[in-house]
Amino acid sequence: MDLLCVDNEPDLLDPTVEFLQRRFPAATIHTATSVGDARELIETEPIACVVSDYEMPDQNGVAFLRTVRETHSELPFVLFTGNGSEAIASEAISAGVTDYLRKRGPEQYDRLATRIRHAVAEYRTKHDPRERESEFTATQPISDLRIDGDNQLTRQLRQVVTSLPRSLRFPEHAVASLSVGGTEFTSSEYDPPVHQLTVQDVTTAGEELTLTIGYTAGAVTETDGDVFLSAERELLTTVLRLVTAYLDQRHVLADLGEADRRLNLILENTTAVMYLKDTGGRYVFANAEYERLFDLDTEDLVGQHDADIHPPEVAETVRANDRRVLETGEPIEVEEQIVVRGDERTYLSLKVPALDAAGDIEGVFGVSTEITERKERERQLEALNREISRLLSAETAEEVAERGVVAAREILDLQVNAIHLYDEENDELAPVAYTDDVFDIIGDPPTFRDGESIAWRVFEDGTATAIDDVLADADVYNPDSPIRSELHLPLGEYGVLIAGSPTHSDFDTQDVTIGELLATHLTTALSKVDTEQALRERETELEAKNERLEQFASMVSHDIRNPLSVASGNLELYQKTGDESRLEKIERSHTRIQELVTDLTALARHGTPEEQHEPVSVSEVARNAWEVLDTRSATLSTDPCTVTGDASQLTALFENLFRNAVGHGGADITVRVGPLEGGFYVEDTGDGIPPDERDAVFDHGYTTGYSGSGIGLTIVSRIAKAHDWDVTLTDSDEGGARFEFRATRSVETTGS
Repeated sequence: MDLLCVDNEPDLLDPTVEFLQRRFPAATIHTATSVGDARELIETEPIACVVSDYEMPDQNGVAFLRTVRETHSELPFVLFTGNGSEAIASEAISAGVTDYLRKRGPEQYDRLATRIRHAVAEYRTKHDPRERESEFTATQPISDLRIDGDNQLTRQLRQVVTSLPRSLRFPEHAVASLSVGGTEFTSSEYDPPVHQLTVQDVTTAGEELTLTIGYTAGAVTETDGDVFLSAERELLTTVLRLVTAYLDQRHVLADLGEADRRLNLILENTTAVMYLKDTGGRYVFANAEYERLFDLDTEDLVGQHDADIHPPEVAETVRANDRRVLETGEPIEVEEQIVVRGDERTYLSLKVPALDAAGDIEGVFGVSTEITERKERERQLEALNREISRLLSAETAEEVAERGVVAAREILDLQVNAIHLYDEENDELAPVAYTDDVFDIIGDPPTFRDGESIAWRVFEDGTATAIDDVLADADVYNPDSPIRSELHLPLGEYGVLIAGSPTHSDFDTQDVTIGELLATHLTTALSKVDTEQALRERETELEAKNERLEQFASMVSHDIRNPLSVASGNLELYQKTGDESRLEKIERSHTRIQELVTDLTALARHGTPEEQHEPVSVSEVARNAWEVLDTRSATLSTDPCTVTGDASQLTALFENLFRNAVGHGGADITVRVGPLEGGFYVEDTGDGIPPDERDAVFDHGYTTGYSGSGIGLTIVSRIAKAHDWDVTLTDSDEGGARFEFRATRSVETTGS
């Protein structure tokens, strides 16, 4: 047997030759390090099998195989390579390779020897005219099986054991059996043989094969000599090798078929666009996703250019990217803007050079994945990050809501959205800001209260929620609303943002995720407004306290010190002279000090919290205050009136008003107290206060010179402010002073 081993690298060729020489000691092994030398040996020597590497400089193994097949169509040819792949194997089988093996370790040399032995045996069986006709009869089922490839394995293997006995010396008494991986096939009317011959083999897939021929009891006698002929022994070995070779071929083809099936499964079902173009930019292949996107069949697409499919500017950009791959021979990953049915979409394209069998670039293979939605999310995130500074610059909750509605519309494309803020006083979610589309679809947005809406549920749960069908939700607020799907984004303790759509299932988890980021920004901005408002109120309160402290210090340092100095001076004169008229002045000074202490106490107490307010009878409080004052011969007239307030504060208010009236109007004036719509009035019959002085009388320290402290009406103003009352100073019917007190906000007052 003559074998030819071809490999351009002697270091790899020598071990192969050495091993095959050990396995086939009677064989003549020829070697060649170039395809040219190998062709010459095939033509000049009786080569029975060629073993060739794939990677060779002048011509690769598959190209060499095609050359051999031009003159020797069935000469056994084994491709034995260390750089293999499914693509190379598929190409080799298409070119007519007898077998294909990869150099994966020492054990592969055993497989190589087995494949060579099987291939040569089959080749000789089919082409050596010296082989007996009986051998042809025995091997014909195997040859038919390899040619037909009808996958009827069981039928064909049974045919092998049926035909084999007819090739023996005594066919009428012969039987045969074949065991393949534990499954046994036997000839017809099989009985265990008395005389038998058995051979064994194993496939590359690990299946063990056992083939047995024999004669039944009494079929042959001792005089027959050797029961089995040498040719029959060789025939048995040849048949088993052929079966093994066929099973190996089936295994390879099955692997290739499975690989092809998986590849087609990927190509037909992936959402990525896949395509192959030649060096001229013409389409050679496109997968099902490409066909679906552009409504083209592969038959219509093949041979076309990008300019035949895309707008000019798109086609030019795509072609420029393809040229980069062809010119550099390197893969690229690039974003491409593609117009699909009038919409511009963004694709991330991986483009790699497609190589032919010789390793030359024959085109560009591309895989493009749509990332339009991802790019839009990135844009939204960037815009939201920029928006936070604008939200944080808002000074009121209403301003935050207005900016939030605009951001939801312009950044998140939530055209129908509204922000409802929690009103603690009324325990409700009141609409503060909303888009025009909300009004166009449902009119004025509603106010939500406890337990009557999805919005309230989300506000309490604090979980962002996308509702696919609001009509199917038990907490739907208005079953007749044209809104079908909603997105609810809680804003912490401050409220909720609601987006709606007339379409079912218009919001997904991505909308929830990106919406939660906007909601977080809004909650932060609302918290900032809340904190700053509390700080401003605290600052105002501290400023008021500081002002009162300053006023108190002023009174102590000035108003109280003056009468105290008078008293001290007169006491000193009385002690020196004994003049009792000094005692009267001392007494008046002490009385004045007592009045000032009373005024300061009232000034310090004017900030009573609103929670201490309760219904108070104005007329009753006024009479009580009148009785404790020295009103000389003045008179008081009251009409029934009730307001909500603090009785102690109201008493101080009347004391200062009455003291002011008596001090300015004289001993015989009349003071009247009565109801007004939303409040009450206090007026007198004195001389009144000139119009040009009315704006100043409530200022601290202002006095008209009747020995007042200058803080009486300041106290009146502050008590009114603590009750949210507006104070108006005008003339009474008699020309005296008239003070009118009305609630700044709507409160209940009665005339009784």
